[in-house]
Amino acid sequence: MFGLKSNLRVGLDIGSSAIKLVVAEKHGDRHKVIGALARDLYTAANEKYDLDGPKKGSVVPLVLDMFREAGVKPKRVAHLGSCLSGLNMATKEIRTLNMPDDEMASAINQEARKHLPLDGSESLVDYQVIGDDPREVDKLRVLIAVTTKRMFDAHLDVLRELELKPGVVDLEPLSCLNSYIARHELPDEGVICFLNVGARRTNLLIVGRKDMYFSRDLPVAGWSFTEDIMTRLNCTYSDAEEIKRRQGITAKDIKTVDASASGGSLAASLALSDKAPLEKMYDEINRSIRYYVKETGQSGIMKFILFGGSAASQDLCDYLAQRFSVPVESYDPFEIMDGNPSVSNPPQFATAVGLALRAHAIY
Repeated sequence: MFGLKSNLRVGLDIGSSAIKLVVAEKHGDRHKVIGALARDLYTAANEKYDLDGPKKGSVVPLVLDMFREAGVKPKRVAHLGSCLSGLNMATKEIRTLNMPDDEMASAINQEARKHLPLDGSESLVDYQVIGDDPREVDKLRVLIAVTTKRMFDAHLDVLRELELKPGVVDLEPLSCLNSYIARHELPDEGVICFLNVGARRTNLLIVGRKDMYFSRDLPVAGWSFTEDIMTRLNCTYSDAEEIKRRQGITAKDIKTVDASASGGSLAASLALSDKAPLEKMYDEINRSIRYYVKETGQSGIMKFILFGGSAASQDLCDYLAQRFSVPVESYDPFEIMDGNPSVSNPPQFATAVGLALRAHAIY
């Protein structure tokens, strides 16, 4: 248990299959991690993964229990970072003429509407000037982030139920990236490809110091590997998740699962050699990189950095390294912080760490 202090920062990542909570103390420009908790949203053997995302009624009790375990009262949290994830959001770099703030905001709002899958509500747009465009002297590089009012209001409704005061609300892909660039330099030449391998989708980001920021959501993610195991073994979601944790996303040489725990027997030593989800992921990544190269002329992918619940998979790291012939790293976000939290899957916390680093009070 630990008490609440004025310099406490909380990062809350409500994902589609798990909730992650990171509590840290800020000391100057350093952060010390005090606690890191994760809770799966689907734990019972008969529970089915919801492709539309978790419902508020399931999320709120779990988050409150996590705060209780952390020894933090939600209503007293002054510095909170939380995030939006899902289909109705987008991030994109654009080039624009340097202009007064009011004209800039109007022009960016017009541009943002082109990149958002609308859900019928109005769009919410934020932007940040990255710097001068190295190719055109009279233009600026601007990073835009856009979502919908309906999605934003739904997120605030969850925070109200938790008695949390909204602070920084980021988009999930940017939160992951922030956890890396907070302490790591981007390359002067070439770019890094970041993959946030979540449950429903994989966020791909291509970022370099001098090159265009690029993002795309890929339809192949953790659920794809779980579904593949469920289909091949005719087992439940919870059994497939356990197999994936023990044996990896390709589930080779599956060991016997305790029948009493699984609600049935599963054959031992099954070899699932079909790597269809991996092949699909490779195709999507390769297609995205080829588009980026065509648009920018940049072909120097220096390495891959992996975040997310499936990022710790050695199978995935080895496969991508072999197919793309570049280093692939599963990222531990706690390496940039003081303290040593006891967690089984550090890459899963990249978003929550990025949110804790950015958390500050909004009055």
